[in-house]
Amino acid sequence: MRVLVRVFAVVCLLAVWSGGGLVRPSWACGCGAMITAGSDLRVDRETSIVRYDDRTRTEDIVMRLAVRSDARDAAWLFPTPSRARVRLGDQTWFRQLERLTAPKVVKRRHWWEGDGGDGAGAGAPPGASGGGVSVLEERRLGPFQVATLAADDSGALAGWLERNGYRLSDRLEEALRPYVRMGWTYVAVKLAPGAGAELNGELDPLHVSFRSDEIVYPMRLSRLADNDQSVHLYVLGAHRVEHRGPRGLGFGVTFAGWVEPRQVESATLRGFLGGRMFLTEVVNARLEPEGIDDDFRYRYTADRPHREVVYVDEYVEVLGVPAGYALVAAGALAAAAVAVTAVRRRGAGR
Repeated sequence: MRVLVRVFAVVCLLAVWSGGGLVRPSWACGCGAMITAGSDLRVDRETSIVRYDDRTRTEDIVMRLAVRSDARDAAWLFPTPSRARVRLGDQTWFRQLERLTAPKVVKRRHWWEGDGGDGAGAGAPPGASGGGVSVLEERRLGPFQVATLAADDSGALAGWLERNGYRLSDRLEEALRPYVRMGWTYVAVKLAPGAGAELNGELDPLHVSFRSDEIVYPMRLSRLADNDQSVHLYVLGAHRVEHRGPRGLGFGVTFAGWVEPRQVESATLRGFLGGRMFLTEVVNARLEPEGIDDDFRYRYTADRPHREVVYVDEYVEVLGVPAGYALVAAGALAAAAVAVTAVRRRGAGR
């Protein structure tokens, strides 16, 4: 069975200042470090859906994160090339894409013991807050408080975050400087006060849309992670894409093929697709943080289809014995019987 590497790769998690105590990183997601106030946190599943529209040069990223934790205070910072629109996503989209990209199952019958191989498959109106930071919008989305920010100075951005309940480390401030130089904006997300929620189980997916001249997936902040990263993306576009940027162990394309809206059940997912699109499923199973020196970027390539194959081995047996041995034994008995009959006939004819 194919192991699906889940990735929530869109939200870069920052530190939260809680009760005057120091916060410490407990995990790192695909695009940055997750910080919680003294709580342990384990990410179980991560997935991101990326869609690019060439006509409008609009990119959509829908991300889902499933965690096990008792943390109530945490925050995300997601850099985007232009001002983003943020809304809640749909959980069912991920299950439907998983079914569409499932590997082909091929049954192989074996008549001999031990010839089955290893079973592996082939191949708010804008407002300035001062200090070089502008608050473009603030809103409540389910259990999340979301702010869209623009900043021309990473130190000013750090100051805004701290004043608004975030603690930005010196390392993260440095990591944000390339985005500040490029003039990117930021989506800051945290659990809303009084939400009564914990970072536990499957969080509501977030859907972020922005204008971009290329298909890009923010990854630079993952350099701050304390552990290896795993990134699993469904990339939808006019053609198959090839990966440009950091690569880790277990990198590969696990599915590539055309997807029609009629192939999915959800009306909202059909609307999201908008028409026939090429789906490329890209997996980075293990990325070492020190090797992450850029974002993921994707460009179009030849539309070669690909689907993983999983072989299921079936052994044919006769009375608990591999059928190959049984057939050989039966053949030997039949030959012996023929030989005995021939000898008897020759003896009778003398």
